[in-house]
Amino acid sequence: MVPLTGCGQDCSARRTRKRRAIRAFWISLVLVPVFTVPALSAELRLTVDSVRSDIGEILVALYDRADGFESAIVNAADRGLLPDSGRLIGTAIRAQRGIQSTVFTQLAPGQYAIVVVHDENDNGRLDRDLLGAPTEGYGFGNDAQGFFSAPSFDAAAITVGSADLTTSITLIYPRPPRAGDGLKPGKGRHP
Repeated sequence: MVPLTGCGQDCSARRTRKRRAIRAFWISLVLVPVFTVPALSAELRLTVDSVRSDIGEILVALYDRADGFESAIVNAADRGLLPDSGRLIGTAIRAQRGIQSTVFTQLAPGQYAIVVVHDENDNGRLDRDLLGAPTEGYGFGNDAQGFFSAPSFDAAAITVGSADLTTSITLIYPRPPRAGDGLKPGKGRHP
């Protein structure tokens, strides 16, 4: 029988590798938190004011690029806001007369333009008349308005930093409600 007094060079190498692995583990536990920078993000709380009825949906879209925002404006009557590939975030809320709100979370600091549509007939689009003017309620970030057109991305953009932010949009209804709409005159803002 051979006495088991030592395992020689092979055991020594294994012990050294084991010690190095344990040391690396402890160093990583100390260094990872030191060198890890938390991702900056904020919440954007949006209040939509002057919703004139309980009919339809409130469509909200958030854009982080001017080209996506401009494309949405051009195509809002055809394809709507929600199936828009240029949009960063979109949501739909069942309409309730008065005030509606939603929250966008984990937004990186930057500029975000907001578009809101009260889709009263639930077709997913901003309806327009024969001249191309909207016939349903709409609004933009900063309550921006254009001159015979939608406002620019910059005019409708909200600046989000690392702190949470609250903003509101007052809907504009281009026409007063008609008798067949089931709506009461005087609700919402009319230009």
